[in-house]
Amino acid sequence: MWCRAMLVGLLCALPAAAQQQAQEKKKPLLELFEVVVVTAQLEKPEIPTSIAEVTAEQIRERNVNNLGEALSLLPGVQFRLARAKTEQQVTVRGFEQEKVLILIDGIPVSIPYEGQISLADIPVQNIESIRLIKGIASPLYGTNAMGGVVNIITRKGEARPSFLAQYEGSRYATHHIQVGHGWKIGPVGYYAAFSHNESNGYPLARPFELPESILKGMATAPATPASLPNVPIPRDEKSRDNSDYVRDAFTLTGTVALNANNTLGVSFEHYDNRYGIPPVPIYRETKRGFYYFPRYWRFTDWNRTMINVVEESRLTDGLILRFRGFFDKYDNLLDIYDDPSYTTQNRISPPSGNTLYDDYDAGFGAYAYWRATARNELRAALNFRRDVHRETGAAPPPAGPTDRLASDTWSVGIEDEIRLSDGFTVTPGIAIDRFDKRERFQSSVSGPPGTDLSSISPQLGMRYDASGSLCFYGSVGRKIRFPTMRNLYATGVIGPTGNPDLEEESTVNTEIGMEAGAADKVRFGAAFFHSRIRNMINFDNLIGRFEQYPRASIAGVELNARARVTEATGLLLAYTFMRSRAGAPVRIDNQYFPSLVYRPEELPYRPAHQVDMEVRHRFRFGLEAGLNGNYFSEATYYDRADPRDNRVLTAVRGRLDGYLLLNAKLTQKLKKGFSVYLGIENLANKEYQTLYLFPAPGRTYRGGIRFEMR
Repeated sequence: MWCRAMLVGLLCALPAAAQQQAQEKKKPLLELFEVVVVTAQLEKPEIPTSIAEVTAEQIRERNVNNLGEALSLLPGVQFRLARAKTEQQVTVRGFEQEKVLILIDGIPVSIPYEGQISLADIPVQNIESIRLIKGIASPLYGTNAMGGVVNIITRKGEARPSFLAQYEGSRYATHHIQVGHGWKIGPVGYYAAFSHNESNGYPLARPFELPESILKGMATAPATPASLPNVPIPRDEKSRDNSDYVRDAFTLTGTVALNANNTLGVSFEHYDNRYGIPPVPIYRETKRGFYYFPRYWRFTDWNRTMINVVEESRLTDGLILRFRGFFDKYDNLLDIYDDPSYTTQNRISPPSGNTLYDDYDAGFGAYAYWRATARNELRAALNFRRDVHRETGAAPPPAGPTDRLASDTWSVGIEDEIRLSDGFTVTPGIAIDRFDKRERFQSSVSGPPGTDLSSISPQLGMRYDASGSLCFYGSVGRKIRFPTMRNLYATGVIGPTGNPDLEEESTVNTEIGMEAGAADKVRFGAAFFHSRIRNMINFDNLIGRFEQYPRASIAGVELNARARVTEATGLLLAYTFMRSRAGAPVRIDNQYFPSLVYRPEELPYRPAHQVDMEVRHRFRFGLEAGLNGNYFSEATYYDRADPRDNRVLTAVRGRLDGYLLLNAKLTQKLKKGFSVYLGIENLANKEYQTLYLFPAPGRTYRGGIRFEMR
């Protein structure tokens, strides 16, 4: 009903908006699809590589509400529901999100224990732009950037006061509200924003039910006490069970110009979330064999508080020093229930109860940028981060003893940009990284924290500007990711089993690319990429365990074209081909039954073909229409269950069907900064899965009203 009302509102608004729109200046269209390759600047160092950017305007036009949805707008990025917690994550050129460094204003953002964060937990309310660096990122960013870097730049106060207010509604009691205000008064600038997002869950394209063999296995899976048997996961009809959420976020960014050469900045973020985790089956080992067990989990509390301080000093025209200090705190309460009623927590095995995660990370970054000559810029950085994880074991309340884990990560990065000629630039760099396993106390497991790790990673980038509209670039270098605490120390009680002796993952990334343009009408880009990976850690969703690939490779080609067809119409078309291979057998060790050794034909969940498209048109009477879509070809997964013998773990190759997603949006601009919009996601109501047995959202309608003064 509300959708019809919104559509009527759009139609009624057309005459009123026509006069206002006629007075507005025409807006460049290529900015809608801007993908740039950047030569390093003094304040913004980048190795010559593929860099894609999403602006605040693009976020607004495409109707996204969190970081994951925003990144899905970029070619070569796949957005999906992942892991046993059904988190929103992305993969970049085949690298899963935990291998991509996520930064907010240069500060690393990840839960200390897991080494990553669900992108649904990062709102877009205060985002000015998002920069995705693929391939080889600058060593100044620090470690754990095998698959690239996502750097989120937040909004700052400007000379003119700005104000934003937006409401959006959808089915299943979905309400999204955000407000923001910023200003710069003299030397002081600020931007503050608040958002409230809530929903009873997401719709399904079709009813979803697990295969009968899995449901029967759940009913017979061992449980203690026997009076509390495992309850098979019920069938979902119109919406996904336990996918509801409430997410509140407050953000504040402030800057003070102390003088002409010194600037001080402070940012603060607080997230207060509560959400359900749709039930999933996990195939786990017991003394009696392997069985599917249901998981009924909820985050009763998921809180994050971050404070970040930045100081920048320009000592001379050619020398800038910058310092960042940060503290990031997570207080999360995970409730594990006996059955889909989500009311009782009395089972001993598999355990129910609650688990309290009391984590924090703190650290600093110190940077120096020195322009030695007109053709030479030297940059250096020292990054440090301490991760601390404190956890109460899963048990019926009151919970058990508190475990404590701690680690330190150090990184020294140096790069030197050398302009050999007016059009040719070479940028060598090197990173020296160290991972110290400081502390390990676990009530259920005894043992040392393991051996500390260190690594040296050289890299080289080159760029040649043949003309103002044609450039070529290339880069090669080594990147690493140290194991997370979860990789090292997970006890296997409610999740995977860790290995304290894991070594760092590493890759040698190579990229060759070009960018070409014809005035401001057409731009074309192409890149070849190749990654040779060692000791890759992969998380298997079906068995909830880690497996390590001794050798693997990912190679592919990206093509993209952006065109302004008319003054009011813009087009984007991009294609990514990617091939992944496992170069050696993979071993999964079991506690009671024989280990599984198998040779994967390819890495799981890496589609070979991806097509991204978008068309946008601005009408003279103020209406903006947009249609975008993504096509992903079929993807491989490996089924671990042997229907003939539950005492054997297998690796049977399966295929997820490819799918095409289309999304549409109409936005009508009104007077004085107001606009109304109506959007439809998954226009064809396509039923698809990005992970086996994880149904994705069906058709979703959104409508809203927005006021912005800037």
